Amino acid sequence: MASDEESWEKGGSAAPEEDQPEYDEAQADEHGEAPYDPGHIQEDEGSDDGADYDPESVGMDSAAPPAEVVAPSPPRAASKPKMAGGFIVEASDDEEESTPAQNAPANNSAPAKDIAPTPGPDGFAPLPPGMAGIDPVALLEARIKEDPRGDMDAWLNLMAEHRSRSRLDELRKVYHRFLEVFPQAGDIWVQWIELELGLDNFVDAEQLFGRCLMTVPNIKLWTVYLNYIRRRNDLNNDPSGQSRRTVTQSYEFVIDNIGVDRDSGDVWLDYVQFIKNGPGQIGGTGWQDQQKMDQLRKVYHRAINVPMSTVNTLWKEYDQFEMGLNKVTGRKFIQERSPGYMSAKSGNIALDNITKSLHRVNLPRLPPAPGFDGDTEYREQVELWKKWIAWEKDDPLVLKEEEPKAYTQRVMYCYKQALMALRFWPELWVDAAEWCFQNDIKENDSEMGTQFLVQGIAANPQSVLIALKYADRIEATYPGKEGDKLEYAEAVRKPYDSILDTLYGMGDKVKEREKLEVSTLKQAAAQDPGMQQSIEGEDDDDKPRLTAGEERIKAIQHAYAAESQLLSRTISYIWIALARAMRRIQGKGNQTEGGLRKVFTDARHKGRLTSDVYVAVALLESVVYKDPVGAKIFERGARLFPNDEEFMIEYLKFLHSKDDTTNARVVFETCVNRLISKPETLAKARPLYAYFHKYESQYGELSQISKLEERMAELFPEDPELKSFTERFSSDRFDPIHTPIIVSKAVQMRPKRMLPMIEAPAVHQDSPGPVRQEQSPRPQFVRATASPKRPFGLDDDELNPPKRVARGVSPLKGAAGRRLDQQRRNQTSALHRDITFLLGILPPAHTYDSTRLSAPNMVSLLRDTPLPDYMSWKSANGGQYRQPAQMHARQTSGDFARPNSPYGQVPGSSSGYRNSPLAGSYQASGFNWGGGHNNYPPGQYGGQRYQ
Repeated sequence: MASDEESWEKGGSAAPEEDQPEYDEAQADEHGEAPYDPGHIQEDEGSDDGADYDPESVGMDSAAPPAEVVAPSPPRAASKPKMAGGFIVEASDDEEESTPAQNAPANNSAPAKDIAPTPGPDGFAPLPPGMAGIDPVALLEARIKEDPRGDMDAWLNLMAEHRSRSRLDELRKVYHRFLEVFPQAGDIWVQWIELELGLDNFVDAEQLFGRCLMTVPNIKLWTVYLNYIRRRNDLNNDPSGQSRRTVTQSYEFVIDNIGVDRDSGDVWLDYVQFIKNGPGQIGGTGWQDQQKMDQLRKVYHRAINVPMSTVNTLWKEYDQFEMGLNKVTGRKFIQERSPGYMSAKSGNIALDNITKSLHRVNLPRLPPAPGFDGDTEYREQVELWKKWIAWEKDDPLVLKEEEPKAYTQRVMYCYKQALMALRFWPELWVDAAEWCFQNDIKENDSEMGTQFLVQGIAANPQSVLIALKYADRIEATYPGKEGDKLEYAEAVRKPYDSILDTLYGMGDKVKEREKLEVSTLKQAAAQDPGMQQSIEGEDDDDKPRLTAGEERIKAIQHAYAAESQLLSRTISYIWIALARAMRRIQGKGNQTEGGLRKVFTDARHKGRLTSDVYVAVALLESVVYKDPVGAKIFERGARLFPNDEEFMIEYLKFLHSKDDTTNARVVFETCVNRLISKPETLAKARPLYAYFHKYESQYGELSQISKLEERMAELFPEDPELKSFTERFSSDRFDPIHTPIIVSKAVQMRPKRMLPMIEAPAVHQDSPGPVRQEQSPRPQFVRATASPKRPFGLDDDELNPPKRVARGVSPLKGAAGRRLDQQRRNQTSALHRDITFLLGILPPAHTYDSTRLSAPNMVSLLRDTPLPDYMSWKSANGGQYRQPAQMHARQTSGDFARPNSPYGQVPGSSSGYRNSPLAGSYQASGFNWGGGHNNYPPGQYGGQRYQ
């Protein structure tokens, strides 16, 4: 929809012709013409209804836009250079045209034509030759100032530049600024702390540890902390044992915080070795020896339950430790701890599969826009993190019931690790907060879910999702709902104001970049007379053609107009959400004390509104409060957005809901006449005609409907002839005209012939002989193969080989050949060999010409067969099942001829049937049919009968 009051100055850039122009309400009152006769609203202007709240009484103090003056843009501090590997690359001749001439150094004697600027892709100008000697630090600072969260390379290059020049104070300032933007960047924290430790600044290092340890669960950072503690506590000169106790407490502190990390195996091994090197002897009888063994056993018990890469090594060490002390008690301890170890081992394997392609980074990057470079890879990383989190939530380690704190710690730690890498993915912050709310997770008497939302807003101040979620949480759980409504409303409104301030600031930056690029192009055109000369001649439409510079300016304006429109729509919907929230808390209110009307007044003062705000507020006034002010707001919007077809449709719906058909027709005719008067706005009239035609076809006269259809056919000749007529009788749920009526199912609903999945091989002319018959039966189905070069199915050459066939692949004979042939046969199918044999001896389906089963008759038989109830059956036979009578004697299998089994005969057998793999007394290896072949009663024919 079109935008409302202009708060971001246009800066001399004209809006695209096809876009809705932006209006100022004060200018609309003074100079704008009403799109229709305002007297059509049938109400008394002097009535008391809505007299205390007139939306037109809010004047907009906006000055008239200044005339365009092509003036040199103010000199910039620095420009964004072309970088390659952190070094400045000399700009090519084609890219040296983006900085205004007056910004070049005075000693630059190059001609003006050679330094004509051309805008860069990011709004910055590539370096002209005269700026090649500028300090790289200034250039990097300019890049960081322009894009502090996106230009990670500029940050890293700036740190490297200060480090190479030994500017430690400047480097500390850069570290501080960087960590304000990326507070969980563990690698940068490690660099800063190691810098201070290298200079023996232990006080500063300890302050840094205090700032980052509890908020950055990074293994490398915590390892540096352990090394610092061991460095400051000398264990060799420790007669009192205080240093060892301090180091032990530090290890426990580290293990409690990052011991669940799957990369913490080295920390666990180091802790075990530290205990082993302590005073006391393993296996001794003294109190110190016993204390050492108890402490070591406790560490082992905790370590072997963590799915990490060193869990197998720790289990082996624990096994040796227990068995070395006492084999009897050792087996007992090992048996008790074995389930936990097996769960950790299987969990480590599962995590290896999940995180195989996962990048655990702590220098987050902004997510690429959908459809642009890197978008697919970034979303793949998001899905991998979600899989890991879902795995932890599923509780494969069985901790939720027995150790709920350990389960909660693992899930929370996984969320924190994911947020270190995906800091700029708002959905993950909300997901973590929602899980904390559902499980009532608290830390230091504060809700972790609320902390996640606050941290997410700090990381993503432009995220509408996190802001609305936080505001909704405050509104739902505010403790003083029944108390002071003003404080309640202020608390709820705070997240809305924060996101609105951020979006308005982003809009200001968009306008600044647009003005900079347009002014740069105009200055380049002023310095190059060839760019100002229009191409002589006119096209077929008698319209003057634009020069190359004008086309580039127009393209830039179009791009920035789309970006500004997107921000305006987002801002408008946030204002709508705020208005609804304030109405729930404070009611209708007024223009000064709060409530719905106060929000609407504030929104109009701030500007950059679309017509969505006017529609939403007008409907709230009309539907909730039945206030005629809603009609006035619609009138006001109609003057501000005369070419907005979506707003006009909502206005027509409102008038029709009030049974004001006269004014609705006036609004419709006025709006469509304005839209069809210009070719560029003709398409906007189509939805208006469609809505009004639908309304007239339901409630109007036939003459009006016919006239409307004639007008639509004249304006939109490309539409099908019967489209307007058929839309009279259809609805969103059903279309009676285009729905076919079946007259003859036999003719109209004949099923399509489906081609068979496997076709018979075609007989070639050069091999007219019949298909070769195999000597032994085998199942005719597709063979499974793992080779990517061989297709599935049997080839024609394999069924009908030519007369001259090349030698097989394997020339082995004798026992080796038979083994290979047996392996090939076993790998032919995934089915068991007994089933394969049975399928092989069965005749083909097309040879079965006897009576076939009739499914309908069988169903009728089962349905019509009378069955007695249980009491009648029990009284008739005493509750005993009858034994079936023996109908005939069993015949020996030797009386029937059958093909030989391809698996050979069992030695010592006189009958092929009795020792066939299908006989009842045979049990295939690897299968357990109820524990033994004698567990089932014999059937009628001597086999095994299954119940």
